[in-house]
Amino acid sequence: MFSDDVALADYHIHPDFSVDAEGSIEDFCLAAREKGLSEICFTTHYDTNPIDSEWGRSIRIDGELKLNSVVNFGHYVRAVETAQKESPMVVKCGVEAGYYPGCEDEIEKLIETYPLEYKLGAVHEVGDICICNEESIKRAYGDIPLEKLVEDYFGLVKQMVESGLFDTVAHIDMYKWHGLKYYGDEILTGHRGRIEPAFEAMVKHDVGMEINTAALRKGHTEYYPTMEIVNSARKAGVRIASIGSDAHRPSEVAYDFEVAKMIAYDLFPYCNE
Repeated sequence: MFSDDVALADYHIHPDFSVDAEGSIEDFCLAAREKGLSEICFTTHYDTNPIDSEWGRSIRIDGELKLNSVVNFGHYVRAVETAQKESPMVVKCGVEAGYYPGCEDEIEKLIETYPLEYKLGAVHEVGDICICNEESIKRAYGDIPLEKLVEDYFGLVKQMVESGLFDTVAHIDMYKWHGLKYYGDEILTGHRGRIEPAFEAMVKHDVGMEINTAALRKGHTEYYPTMEIVNSARKAGVRIASIGSDAHRPSEVAYDFEVAKMIAYDLFPYCNE
């Protein structure tokens, strides 16, 4: 349980509407209450990039996979709305939308159709490389220099921010997930000289950055992003907008938040730096 002087919220949670997640909305709400959270925000995946697999572009509805669409996403929204009425804690409905050039009209239609309270934007693909997929990163290692991969990635982050569709950038250095294994420690400093234009766009468009604790569950020693990036973001004037566990199972809710809240101290005025 967390101390009473800080009201913690987990703003990155995937119920089983996300194809890679397990556990119902009710299961996650119960887990959050048991962890002493005051608030949670569900952020089901909305990925529609044609280069992705059919599985990766799907949403789970009543146990069946269907392609993501504005209409199909409504099943998830209505399920969260039911939880909002029944849960004693604050439950919000959000989305983690995968950004790629050309998706803007689709995402705009989605957020015009539903009252989404939090819009996470994520870059999951760089060209035809899926940074979430180890085999794809392995292939990239043989074909694409690290400098180009990271530069192209942050170029897409900048475009995503400039679209004006999102509140927060999700896991801003997620390319390190599988990339560290192949590119080595150099990937941890690959952002230098490349992330700054994205930061400038984030400040200009008032788009925040999350502290995402999931990297620890994937074998890394730091969150998404690293402390070097967190400190650079603060110096650039970028907001730390939220902490997210990126939970895909109820047991992962609020993962490592006792430490994360110290890093995201600007969210909690009663925390020491």
